[in-house]
Amino acid sequence: MVENIAKGRLNKFFKESTLEEQEYTMSDDKKTCKQVLAEADKEAKVVCFKRFSLND
Repeated sequence: MVENIAKGRLNKFFKESTLEEQEYTMSDDKKTCKQVLAEADKEAKVVCFKRFSLND
């Protein structure tokens, strides 16, 4: 049981912390960034990204 809890917490962490697993917010669909990228080009991959904030 403890092992399943640990797996669940790790999955949640990676879903929130990695770019490809985050929800793509520029559309109404519930797709991840990885799914949107695969639809655009099957061989494309993320090699770098920049974070911008409008709150600063």
